[in-house]
Amino acid sequence: MKLITILLTFACLPVLFCAENTMSSGEISTVFDNIIHSTEASNEPSGKGNHQLSGRVLDARNGEPLIGAAVFVTPARIGSTTDFSGEFTLQGLREGQIELQVNYLGYVSLKIQLEIPYSDDELTIEMESDFFRTQEVIVTATPTGSAVNYQSAQAYSVNQLSARANLSLGDMLDGEPGLSSRSFGGGPSRPVIRGFDGERLVVLENGERMGDIQSTAPDHAITLDPLGLSRVEVVRGPASLLYGSSALGGVINMFTEDAPRQWNMGLGGGIAFHGATNNNLLSGSAGLIYGTENQAFAGRLMYRTAGDANTPDEVIPNTGLESYTASVGWGYNKGRTRAGISGRYYQNHYGIPEFASESDPDNPGFFIEEEPEMEIRIFRYNAQAFLNQKLDGFFDEMELRASFSYSEQEEGEPDPLPEELELEIKTSTLSSTAMFMHRPFFIFNRGVIGSNLHYRYQEVDGIEAYHPGEDILNLALFTFQEVPLATGLNLQIGARFEQEWTSTVENRFFTPHPDPDLVNLEEVPPFDGISDAVFNFAGSLGLNYRPTKALEIGVQIARAHRNATVLERYADGWHAGATRVELGDPSLSSETGLGLDGFVKFTTERWQAEASGFYNNISNYVALLTLDNVEAVEIPYRVRADREFPNTVQFFGTDAKLLGFEAQFKMLLTENLLGSVTADYVRGTRDDETGDPLPFIPPFRTTFGLSYEMSNWNVGAYYRLVAAQNRVPDDELPTEGYGVARLEAGYQIRGDNSVHSFNIRVDNLLNTNYSDHMSVVRRFNDPVLGPSAPSRFDMPGINLNLMYRYSF
Repeated sequence: MKLITILLTFACLPVLFCAENTMSSGEISTVFDNIIHSTEASNEPSGKGNHQLSGRVLDARNGEPLIGAAVFVTPARIGSTTDFSGEFTLQGLREGQIELQVNYLGYVSLKIQLEIPYSDDELTIEMESDFFRTQEVIVTATPTGSAVNYQSAQAYSVNQLSARANLSLGDMLDGEPGLSSRSFGGGPSRPVIRGFDGERLVVLENGERMGDIQSTAPDHAITLDPLGLSRVEVVRGPASLLYGSSALGGVINMFTEDAPRQWNMGLGGGIAFHGATNNNLLSGSAGLIYGTENQAFAGRLMYRTAGDANTPDEVIPNTGLESYTASVGWGYNKGRTRAGISGRYYQNHYGIPEFASESDPDNPGFFIEEEPEMEIRIFRYNAQAFLNQKLDGFFDEMELRASFSYSEQEEGEPDPLPEELELEIKTSTLSSTAMFMHRPFFIFNRGVIGSNLHYRYQEVDGIEAYHPGEDILNLALFTFQEVPLATGLNLQIGARFEQEWTSTVENRFFTPHPDPDLVNLEEVPPFDGISDAVFNFAGSLGLNYRPTKALEIGVQIARAHRNATVLERYADGWHAGATRVELGDPSLSSETGLGLDGFVKFTTERWQAEASGFYNNISNYVALLTLDNVEAVEIPYRVRADREFPNTVQFFGTDAKLLGFEAQFKMLLTENLLGSVTADYVRGTRDDETGDPLPFIPPFRTTFGLSYEMSNWNVGAYYRLVAAQNRVPDDELPTEGYGVARLEAGYQIRGDNSVHSFNIRVDNLLNTNYSDHMSVVRRFNDPVLGPSAPSRFDMPGINLNLMYRYSF
């Protein structure tokens, strides 16, 4: 255990750096010694904390075991989850009375008073089914483990993710309240929250930044296979308080079990399969885990392949992919200590449907459409570690997390010679977090004091290296506190202080002395590089009010920020993967946002209604302006395009306002028949003299659903109506309204120690022709107007999905 502690203690460095003015070097050394010794001491036998409690959690109606129910003790905060037999074991309990809490999605939460040692051999807990009255903890939104929320958040379990299985995370979450998907073919589809995309939305892996470049451009993919996910949490709204720059619009946190956190004794594991007809998708995963009393070892392999997608009328060329994933991990759980280490290799090759227009050599004055052949190749290595330690004293729990990633991304035609590679981006990232949870004191309830360290070094090379690399160090201190004001009324206060240092990294185009054969210095100046530092403050103030068991109201006002990226400031040329020329603006400064979020939820035994609204006022909002393809040919830039009429975009800063809402209504029409209606809307506007709409804002959507659920099977039908989006800037194509239908069904076979899950889903059931406003695929098939007449591709047609998962 000392090895794990030493590997993770560097996550505490930001705290100690900021304390160096008030602590001597000897005192700092003592802090590290205490951490290590407390870890060792907590695992040593003592006269207290050596009792255990075993039990089973069952469905009160039919006696079926509930798999994955959360069982934990307060205030000791010792917890576990139930296995395939519904069984659990809690270790390290002290003698005396405890309060046992049991939570399971779709069931009424329980609190049970027990005396330790427990007199019976095994405790049997029966839970009553309840579609609505559940209080699930969203750890991404509340690091204290509280079930109190101050802004809209939602979690998706492994079973829900399996039913939504798709080519990418963006496609899986598309259509959920406030969530849409920005697509550029199937491979790089990524989520959009309330119109926020790219660098304004943070995608995390087990609570830490991923270290890939998926947020920087529409052709970049999230480097994690959806089959490897065990849980996904979504926070809608500003989250810079906990996650820093880029969390201005929201957070998506993807959880895996590469490093096991709970397990059964002996050998376990599972397989999963997903197939789809529209693009001939085949994907599968297989994993094993071997557990002893205190340790577990796990390994998993995943493979995914898909061909070109098909609209109802034609093929969308160059949209296939092929990916591989391999991971291994180790977990430790003894007494008051949990820890783990994991490693993963990920590889993904996918096509980009990047159409272009060029002059027809056989017919002067006419144009032809060039077929796409661009390929993206990603190789990523990742190592993660965590340590969760229960402590004695004012700080009763410590959690350390660390993640290191190295990725290489190549963009260009397939199988290039090394000297002909168009773009290569190598990125090394270290992300770490230290959180210390304290006991209630004075007016405060349980709270968190923590630090973040984020380091990123990126090199950009290739014959079309259109922007310099970057060297970024970010250090932050934050606190998250809750104050109970009255029964059912809680106040949340948070603050974050963040310092970031940024410098550019040279390449063959971005250097003070470039090769004149590469860069025309008569058109563009030499690049001298930059080095700057930015300080930011983020804060939040929230209220949660529960006057009755049925009603919950939450509101939060938050100040968030996002630092302008090196790419946004200094891009100057042809970006092959995105098939456009990108022109940066060196004068861009940090975005700062003031956001107001609120929600109201009313729950009864038969129905639940929830409405949430938001308003964001953002200064220095970085937007994209699409220039005229023909006129842009005359603009001088550093890295010339290999296209006759390239798309050209210009980054620029403006003030902006975004507002909107999400609404959900669910009602039990019979004991097992559930009806639902959801709707969401976003309106984005430039807050300047133009008052123009912001680009790529999703249209108004409504979804009607009907599902029937029994203990081991379910069926459902859904119809989504999407309004036309005509409120667009002059350089953006509008879209017409449409409706699409979906059918789905699921069935489970449960054994004593195993579960077989079958799911079937039919997307676009009626094979409807429609264009999604969030798709960035453009084509130029007009032989007369050519580059002056871009148009949209229709989205994929009917698609039958089959999913199977076996766990033992």
